[in-house]
Amino acid sequence: MKVPFSSLLLSLLLCSQAGAQDTKLLRFPSMSSDSVAFVYANDIWLGPKSGGRATRLTAHPGQEWFPKFSPDGKWIAFTGDYDGNTDVYVIAVTGGEPRRLTWSPDISGGVPGRFGPDNAVLGWTKDGKIIFRSRRDQWNVFMGKPLVVSPEGGPASPLGLAYSGLLSLSPDGKKVAFCPTFREFRTWKKYRGGMAQDILLMNFETGKTDTLI
Repeated sequence: MKVPFSSLLLSLLLCSQAGAQDTKLLRFPSMSSDSVAFVYANDIWLGPKSGGRATRLTAHPGQEWFPKFSPDGKWIAFTGDYDGNTDVYVIAVTGGEPRRLTWSPDISGGVPGRFGPDNAVLGWTKDGKIIFRSRRDQWNVFMGKPLVVSPEGGPASPLGLAYSGLLSLSPDGKKVAFCPTFREFRTWKKYRGGMAQDILLMNFETGKTDTLI
């Protein structure tokens, strides 16, 4: 039985489109001294910085975001949506069961959308605590406060900022560069309105904040 070329071409096109729907871009990279962690198809993968084969670290049907290496490179903290709520987890780079570290409900109903996920992991402190952005005590989904939690678990404590989007600590931990709002999942291009991002620099010792950009 001969198959018309047009039918075969259509079948291949539909198959390729179906596969493309499950393919996500490689996003949210984080580097240790010798490895790169990133998110692909809702899972966290690890690969050598020198290049080569990447291996999948997580395999849960839920979604993961924002993998961040610990200062010693032995752990990865990330945000996971495993049961309808986004929380902070930590997993060894050698694999295993992720450890859940936060338990607060997301006021946006667990749907990140353009506000981004709650409990978004932002990085680690110099002494090995995980920094994450939480909406647990905010009055609307636009606002998020940076908190820190031990990778062993326990109550979270404030980092020292009233609110922020993405941030980065200085190597000595005395200053933090941060954006006041979180726009990671927004698609505005060349936006110059009231939510246009600034990069601010705060000194924890003096409390002084300056605008960098």
